[in-house]
Amino acid sequence: MTTPAQHDRDQAEARVGRLKQDLRAGLATPPADVEAMDELVATAHRLLDAEVAFDEAKHRLANAELESRHAATQRAVVYYAAAPVLVPLVAAALVLFDVLSPGWLFALVPLFAAGLWIGFGPVRRVGDVIRERTRAAWAGSATAGLLVLALVPWSGLVVCTILTALGVAATCGLLWRESRIP
Repeated sequence: MTTPAQHDRDQAEARVGRLKQDLRAGLATPPADVEAMDELVATAHRLLDAEVAFDEAKHRLANAELESRHAATQRAVVYYAAAPVLVPLVAAALVLFDVLSPGWLFALVPLFAAGLWIGFGPVRRVGDVIRERTRAAWAGSATAGLLVLALVPWSGLVVCTILTALGVAATCGLLWRESRIP
C-alpha cells in the first residue's frame, strides 16, 4: 500500500515525464508559427512547475520515512534500555551488600548512565542519529547480557568480564558518536 507522500511523488514524476515528452516532441521540428512557439514555452513552464512539485513530493516522502523510523526507534530504545538499566542496578545492590567487589562500579555506573541515556535521551530526527541510537541500544543490551554472565561464577568469567568492559566502552562510544552528529 502506498502512502499519500509516495502517491504524490509518483503523480509528480509521471507528470514530469509526460511534459518532457511533449516538449521533446515539440522541439523535434522547429515551430512554424508564433502560436506553436508559445505552446512550447507554456509546456516548458509547466515542466518547470512539475519538476518543483516532484522535488517537493520527494522531500515530503523522505520526511515521512524519517518520521516513521524516528517513531519506531523511540519506541524500541525504551525496551532495549531496560537491560542496561536494570542489570547494573541489581549488580550495584550486590556491591552495596558486599556480594561483589566495589571494582565492578567502574563498569556498572557507565553502563547504567548509558542505559538511561538510551532510554530517555531525546532522539533527533536525523537518519544518522537514529542509526547510532539503535546501535547503542543493541550494544547496551548485549553488554548487559555479558555483565550477567560475568557476575555468575563459571569458567568463562574472565572472558565475559573483558567483553563486558569492551561492551561498556563500545556503548558509551556509540552514544558519544551520536552526540557528535550535527
